[in-house]
Amino acid sequence: MIKKNRPKISTQFEINAIVFYANMILLLPLILVVTYLFEIDKFLNINEFMFWILIFNFVSLVTGTIVLALNRDRLRRKVKVTYRNEFFYLVFLFVFGLLGFVVLYDFMGGDRAYIANILVVLFAGLLYLAILLGRKYFNLYYINKR
Repeated sequence: MIKKNRPKISTQFEINAIVFYANMILLLPLILVVTYLFEIDKFLNINEFMFWILIFNFVSLVTGTIVLALNRDRLRRKVKVTYRNEFFYLVFLFVFGLLGFVVLYDFMGGDRAYIANILVVLFAGLLYLAILLGRKYFNLYYINKR
């Protein structure tokens, strides 16, 4: 008899798609963290810089989607029980993406008094998303013991 509530094993294609699109969504905030860290914004017009990053991001998104689509059949045949390294990379992206959204808020002229509020809301949302993705696709259960 087959158990009904056994974990779903995700394919490499699903995991690569999740990580790639998370990279593309968080690319601008990640670059802004580096820009803020090394004070590159003092030498550049930050709005023009972000415009060119968004164009690069769009081109990368289209190219990556085409590459994922071309490799779909090969990647769907690859499976692992857990994708621990990919999950930790995704958490790393979320953490620096969180900082990047705060830097973006600061660059856009937001009031610095509200940065803590933004951090808390974004942290809660990204933590929930990481736990949800970890359970559903990466087969990692950090809250419940199995």
